[in-house]
Amino acid sequence: MADFTPHEAPATDALSLPLVPPVKLIGRDDTLRSIYGNLREAKPVLLYGAPGIGKSALAATLASAYTDLAGGVLYLTGRNNTLADLIARIGRAYRNNDITLSDAPGNLTSTAADLLANNRPLVVLDGLLNPQVTADFMQRCIRNVPVLLVNEAEISGPWQNQRLGKLEPAHAQAMLKHLIDQSVETGDSDLDMLAGTLGYTPFALSVAAHWIKVTRQPISTFIEQIPKTTGTEVSPSLLALTASFRSLTGGANNALQGLLLVLGATFTGGASAEMIAMIAGAPIEAINNALGMLVQRGLLERSQRYGQPYYRLHEITYTFLQTWLRGSKGLESLQGKVRNAVLAYTKKYSENARANPTDTIPGDRLATEMDLILAAAQWAADSGDRDVANQLAPTLMTAGSFISERGYTYEVLLLRRLGSTSTSAFPAYESLSPLPVVVKSDSASAPQANDEPGGDEDLIDDSDDLIEDEFDDEGEEDIIELEELDDAEDDEEDDNNLDDEEDSGLIPFGDAESPDPQRLNVIRAKQSGDRREQAESLSALAKTQAGEGKQTEAISSYSEALILYEGLNDTPGMLASLEALSSLTLATENSQATVLYATRGVHLARDAGSDFARMNLLISLGDARQQLGESEDALRAYESALELARSEENAEKEASILYKLGYAQLDDGNSNEAIDAWEKALTLYKQQENRAQEGKTIGGIGTANGELGRWAEAIGYYGSALHIAREVKDQDEEFLELTNLAYAHVQANQLGQAVLRYRQALHSAYTMNDKEAVVSVTVDLARLLVESPRHLSIAELIVNSALELDSADRDLRRLKERIEDEKEAFGEDIEYKTIKGTARDYAANAAAME
Repeated sequence: MADFTPHEAPATDALSLPLVPPVKLIGRDDTLRSIYGNLREAKPVLLYGAPGIGKSALAATLASAYTDLAGGVLYLTGRNNTLADLIARIGRAYRNNDITLSDAPGNLTSTAADLLANNRPLVVLDGLLNPQVTADFMQRCIRNVPVLLVNEAEISGPWQNQRLGKLEPAHAQAMLKHLIDQSVETGDSDLDMLAGTLGYTPFALSVAAHWIKVTRQPISTFIEQIPKTTGTEVSPSLLALTASFRSLTGGANNALQGLLLVLGATFTGGASAEMIAMIAGAPIEAINNALGMLVQRGLLERSQRYGQPYYRLHEITYTFLQTWLRGSKGLESLQGKVRNAVLAYTKKYSENARANPTDTIPGDRLATEMDLILAAAQWAADSGDRDVANQLAPTLMTAGSFISERGYTYEVLLLRRLGSTSTSAFPAYESLSPLPVVVKSDSASAPQANDEPGGDEDLIDDSDDLIEDEFDDEGEEDIIELEELDDAEDDEEDDNNLDDEEDSGLIPFGDAESPDPQRLNVIRAKQSGDRREQAESLSALAKTQAGEGKQTEAISSYSEALILYEGLNDTPGMLASLEALSSLTLATENSQATVLYATRGVHLARDAGSDFARMNLLISLGDARQQLGESEDALRAYESALELARSEENAEKEASILYKLGYAQLDDGNSNEAIDAWEKALTLYKQQENRAQEGKTIGGIGTANGELGRWAEAIGYYGSALHIAREVKDQDEEFLELTNLAYAHVQANQLGQAVLRYRQALHSAYTMNDKEAVVSVTVDLARLLVESPRHLSIAELIVNSALELDSADRDLRRLKERIEDEKEAFGEDIEYKTIKGTARDYAANAAAME
């Protein structure tokens, strides 16, 4: 397993938190003491208040103190998370496979509770909290663990509510002075005027102070830029943002404004520099520099994910930019560019992960943007476009071991659901036993309107006219500039991105001027909109593709069929697709994908009462685990399959499973158990008159005896296996048993017999025209021959012959150098043995000795 730390893992230092705590938190000492007192006694606290009032800054400050403790801080941000989503993230945080490989993590509340109780982190849930989900999470997952909840609205529940209000005037002045940091001269009267104008609201004060510090303009200049309002109460945060944003015009500032708009068009309000560069079509170095300037202006927050900067908009800034883009008619167009960049980014790093399985960077990059990937699919599905999810799901599924290793099984299933008829990626939350939860009304606890405005809707409603009046003309120019940056990228979109034309999805098979009947059936089914017909026609096509050896195409067709069957809730169709996908991904050595498909299929088959399908899927699961070197997991899968085969009285499957089980036991270091399994399999194969499998099983028993150091017995078994391989004319098996025999003779110090068997194996390799096998056996044989100085010339002959097939092989080149050095050292003192003919003749002569 690759060495990595999930970005959701408990933070053990302040830099690992998803939010950077302020250098100095001013005016909140009493609140900090009160909350800390409760948390120290494991009493949960809900911190609530208006947007921009400083809730997350306070939470991050508390969290930074807890990072020094053994359990660290599990800081989870989000909006309207389901219980399943929270548990999946906990599973990733602690790399718990029971959770991360589950397609229903919401059922594993006790596992999550154990993880939290054993590790005892400070748990922070920060964002727009779902009251019922939050209550259920607290009841089912929290046992004597400190929890801090951060939400805009007050929620009644089993926690202490703590409202956060505006700063006191003196504290607001102190905050401004601290942030401006002597970059300009400040008088108390100016500070008091600015603080009062901005309603003593921390976010607004921060935006203003950062602007003053960066521009080195006096406070009065910023106040002059604040839009004048008439009658309508406007959020102080919106006023400060408007003033700061309006200053981003002219020269390089236009690019800064454009970058803010890019982030405003994302579906989460956050992204890495690389993703932002892909959207904007600009070099990442330039993007990073510009993003740093926006951080300095207090318009953007920067944290770290996998050692790389990650940028995030405050929720108020995000709402402001979305409103601005919507008013200038640029939001939908720019969101389309975000969608295309997400698809290209996911494809890029999925291919990298597949090509470089030991490299952690592709997995890091995909994990960094998984929130945005899911949100892009949700946005597209909400617009009636399911193709985005249908591209993303299989792309991630083929990203090497990413899904299973990084723990995104549940998220991929959400993508698959988005690709079906449903347009909701996140299914409605179902509580097993609903708890009474009350969300208090604004009138009961809301701050005064001119101090602390309500939610996002207030910001939008209050500011529509202001934004349109101030920025409509400038906005059009910025959208045009942003599109010009992307012209080069747009030229390539036909190959890499979705086509927005009305009939773009009708012919999914590339060049389809004369498609075969099965392809035509798929096209007609898509045109008709009949999803069952689509699923069945895709399954038929996939079966044909698999039969023709077009495994990659078959995987794609079966994947699409599976999504359709899921939408139809067709269990037999889903099971058949999962069985086929498990088999095909195993054949293409995409073992991690096999684990995902087979694991899901096993659960589905068990629920459906289909023991035969479950048995087949367990066999595929065991095979995949064995390929991955996970012998213990393979043993469990095979043993479960064996039990089902016996209950079904299926002797052929029982023999096959016993054969596979033997190798898993051997790899797990249990040679005697492997022999026992193979002897049982051998009995069954003899009853079935399956001579080929008899031979392979006998060869396995030979290998197990070799592992036990019983080389005489191993030689006997290998000899029997070789005899059967020749009887059934299985050249591959004959080659294998010859090399096994040769190795066993070496271990038994019977070097003459070893040379003979290696020569016969070399003849077999030449006969099969298997260059790799020729090189491999030549190396083994030459290493034996060079131990006898008289055989150096023969060794030289076969090595030179193999080098003609692979001149770069390092083992061959080293042998050649050794032979030359030794022949030079011995000189004329030795009479070297020679042979007539070629290396191929030398091998063939040994074969004739049988």
